[in-house]
Amino acid sequence: SNTIAGHSKKKAAAAAATDSFGFSVAYRGALVDSGAGGSGSGGFDSSSTATMESNDHLSRTESQFQLRQLAKERERAERDRLVLWRRPFATVYYALLECNFLLTNLIIRLWHNRLRVGLVALLLMALAGLRHVEGPHRRYLDIVEDTGLWCSWWIWLGILSSVGLGTGLHTFLIYLGPHIARVTLAAYECRTLDFPQPPYPAEIGCPSETVPDTVLAPSIWAILSKVRLEAFSWGAGTAIGELPPYFLARAARLSGMDPDSEELDELEELLHEQRHLARSPAAKTQLPFSTRVKLLVHNLVQRLGFWGILLCASIPNPLFDLAGITCGHFLIPFQTFFFATLIGKAVIKMHLQMLFVVFAFSPHLVERLATWIGGAPLFGQFMQSLIRDLLEKQRRSLHRPAGGEAAAAAAASSGSAGRSLLQQGFELLVAGMILYFLVSIVNSFAQSYYKRQYHRDKAVRRAEETAKFY
Repeated sequence: SNTIAGHSKKKAAAAAATDSFGFSVAYRGALVDSGAGGSGSGGFDSSSTATMESNDHLSRTESQFQLRQLAKERERAERDRLVLWRRPFATVYYALLECNFLLTNLIIRLWHNRLRVGLVALLLMALAGLRHVEGPHRRYLDIVEDTGLWCSWWIWLGILSSVGLGTGLHTFLIYLGPHIARVTLAAYECRTLDFPQPPYPAEIGCPSETVPDTVLAPSIWAILSKVRLEAFSWGAGTAIGELPPYFLARAARLSGMDPDSEELDELEELLHEQRHLARSPAAKTQLPFSTRVKLLVHNLVQRLGFWGILLCASIPNPLFDLAGITCGHFLIPFQTFFFATLIGKAVIKMHLQMLFVVFAFSPHLVERLATWIGGAPLFGQFMQSLIRDLLEKQRRSLHRPAGGEAAAAAAASSGSAGRSLLQQGFELLVAGMILYFLVSIVNSFAQSYYKRQYHRDKAVRRAEETAKFY
């Protein structure tokens, strides 16, 4: 009797169960059985059943994707409210906890790699000892040290520009672009690139020997060669800054885990759109322009590999993070991704940017720009006088004696009182950008810790529910 009762309960449960189309599972099974007996009796055949099951699976997949997206959007909206201007104390508290977490992880990793750390420390101590030993090697060590520190500075600025820490610091506009502009103006004014060294590159000035008027100004290629080391180092730093999204997506793909990163969410949405377009190509015209561009970058990198990455890295591309995530997700080899990114950013793209700055700050173009601005109504004459005053002060500073009391006196006379309004405005702009960058770092650290805590709590709840189920 117990066996008969158990079979009755199972039949009742099967009859009550319904699929996403509203049909009961038992009824659908009856339809399949009747179809198997012959399609002439009015039942569904096997192809109709397969189509129904396929549509059922697609519908369930679509609904599950939408539910996941809704949950992520709710969590992201709550996390986005954790900023300094809305919740200052909580933001600072979470940011300090994140700093403690990162510092603890760094110490643990250094301890696990203590042998390598010890070898590097011994090498640095040996180099420091050699610097205090008199001999002909001191001159070469000084050259290596100065060049290494100079390149490391520009590499660090490049990393800050692209690593995605906070909002990212636009170091090309703040540091590298003005440096190339100063070198360009000095090359045309001094008619040489043999600047006194030192103080170059910390300070640019014309040599004390007067260059004859018959000597032509350096060529554009010579100016590019003068700043190529700084530009290549900065470009290499931007290529290094693109590695975290690649490694994040690669680790997620290999482990099969969902780290719930916003970048990976974006890739998941693109893959979902791609599957949707495969079923209905006409829907492509209804997609927003930004989504179509992202799909183009994704398909370009996925299909062309090295050459697609090189193309995306060789042009100013704010969507290059997506290219790195795509490469990591599809397990493109590291050397393929990194060397294509390095060549594109540090060689091709940097030469394009250098050419633009050198052309823009050539004397005839600057003078033409000042004349064009002077013809503008209202503030045209005022802006023209500011630009010409800035150029005149730049020319006078290039002919200032390098070193000695004369240089100190000239520097004192051209202090804050001698700075033009444009210089002061640019300094305020730089200070504002750096301040906003620091604020965005605090917000990013706080949100990162909040997200980690949220997923940790969710994992604990899921484990407790699983334990209760079993």
